[in-house]
Amino acid sequence: MNRNPRQGSGTQRRRQPAKRNPTDIWREAGPLPDVDPVASSNDPTALLRSLGDPPLADAEAVLIQYATVIERSASIAAALALSAGVLASDDLPPLMP
Repeated sequence: MNRNPRQGSGTQRRRQPAKRNPTDIWREAGPLPDVDPVASSNDPTALLRSLGDPPLADAEAVLIQYATVIERSASIAAALALSAGVLASDDLPPLMP
């Protein structure tokens, strides 16, 4: 019976895994960084349009559906940033026309 040379003899010891130092997950966290203002996009669908037409039968309808979801997500993100007070000031809508 021939042995596989990669198996080696049965007397070799396996290398012990390196010991890791335990991490204290309950330690005090450092201070949070300052929050940068969030600027909303003028054209949230630009990335989607840059990919070209999808290889689907009804590509235009699919693009419209994706664009609708992306625009809605961008408006919700801007509303959340406004409610948190981090929306960039030049993006604020006028209070009275």
